[in-house]
Amino acid sequence: MRPLRWGVLGATAHIAGRVLPAIHRTAGNAVVAVASREGRRAAAEEVARPFGARVHDGYDAVLADLDVDAVYIALPNTQHVPWTLRALDAGKHVLVEKPMALSEEDCVRVERAAADLVVMEAYMYRFHPQQRRAAEILDSGEIGELRVVRSAFAYPTAVEGNIRFDPALGGGATWDVGCYAFDVPLWAFDAEPRAVRARFHSREVDVSAVATLDFGDGRWAVLDYSLEYGPRAAYDLQGTRGSISVRNAWTRPDEQGLITVATLDGVRDEVVPASDAYEHQAAAFAEAVWEKVTPLVSLAHSARTARVGEALVRSAATGGEVHLRRRP
Repeated sequence: MRPLRWGVLGATAHIAGRVLPAIHRTAGNAVVAVASREGRRAAAEEVARPFGARVHDGYDAVLADLDVDAVYIALPNTQHVPWTLRALDAGKHVLVEKPMALSEEDCVRVERAAADLVVMEAYMYRFHPQQRRAAEILDSGEIGELRVVRSAFAYPTAVEGNIRFDPALGGGATWDVGCYAFDVPLWAFDAEPRAVRARFHSREVDVSAVATLDFGDGRWAVLDYSLEYGPRAAYDLQGTRGSISVRNAWTRPDEQGLITVATLDGVRDEVVPASDAYEHQAAAFAEAVWEKVTPLVSLAHSARTARVGEALVRSAATGGEVHLRRRP
């Protein structure tokens, strides 16, 4: 079987510097074409050289490239949906950086356009063996019924010239680090909350937040996330008979994972060997394309995440609790 041939929109983005080499290293994948924004061709050529990839002038040229099967979109948040829709219209599969969309409505637009093409939001940590092991322990029932999820992701970030702080580009902590923090309880409970409450510390955009998510029946999530303090990247799953603690939920490729399981029977640590979550993500995406299966992070999951993100923003703006409407 030939490799899945990738084109990249936003090749000089910081995150692309992690994702492209991982795609290139992963069996069954090849980076064949890249493009960056106007005035960045020389930088794009530097990015493309290790992969032997072509450099196109403009993103549309990548979409028109008949040798490209799938595109990775590493553009600012507000450009994710427009370029995803263009890529789908060109017949390309799409791996798009999180957040895929800033609203549920846009997620629905993407889903309608996808047809039989694979579209996946790039929550890379979901594919890491550490994350899969934590989910396996939770599913085993060892800690009993899940009651509380505590999740935090924070790191101090330089402001000057950083698109994360540009409101016109969908910046802010909620749609950057916050996405990870509230994705954890969504997969852990495999549900969306009945209601959310959030408080933001804001400048031009929200830079820090604390939030609670009410999943009903005594099930809660407590979150904090920030672009102005840290580092912190961990979560705890508290059940009726014990807990699972993940020290670094978004572990680096060279860093071992550590999961601590505490129950009435005692405490144990499980060490997970270092590996690259982006490589696991690339392999899983290619499998979803060739096997024609729904990816681990489905469009339904992305719509759920967008609904919660919107609700957190509304709660912070109004100062009150926001109830999510019941889904059919």
